[in-house]
Amino acid sequence: MSETGWLQPGETSQLDPRTLIERAAVTDVVVAAGLLFDSGEFETLGTLYTADALFEMIPAPEGFPATISTSKQITDGLAQLRRINRETEGVHSRHVTSNLLVTRLGADTAEVYSIFTVTGLYSDGRLGLRRLGNYVDLLRREGTAWRIAHRRLYMQEPPPVQPVAATGDRDSGADGPVSERGQEPVA
Repeated sequence: MSETGWLQPGETSQLDPRTLIERAAVTDVVVAAGLLFDSGEFETLGTLYTADALFEMIPAPEGFPATISTSKQITDGLAQLRRINRETEGVHSRHVTSNLLVTRLGADTAEVYSIFTVTGLYSDGRLGLRRLGNYVDLLRREGTAWRIAHRRLYMQEPPPVQPVAATGDRDSGADGPVSERGQEPVA
């Protein structure tokens, strides 16, 4: 791992059993969010977000706010989006989250970059590509579990892959620079 906290892809020095367990746990959270949305399990989906979570869509779909905060508002908004898609467009969505890259992993924070593809099965039998883009998720450990503290959906231009500390390009308080140990964000 670099001094900035950037996990260099292919670097074997960070492949100890504890790190592999943590990486598996954070990627499971990212993948589970799409699966739970598709199945309509919004109560369980809410448990994947911190109580003070922030959810951004860049740019936001028509009729949907660009930013939502708190796990309750996030899951309520996503449930409404799913209901509208089913009722007005007759579509059942399927989220595929792929190309997951853990870009930063500390004792209590992690960042995961991924690509999402949303397909739709329409009530008339058609299949279609609904959306594609990127997630950049900042996760925070709460007790023994990882939770999404800040999710960004990029619907058009992909964001830089390297985290803030590695590039200095993104500006957000929770995603700020990491300590020299590369483990914890600097407050």
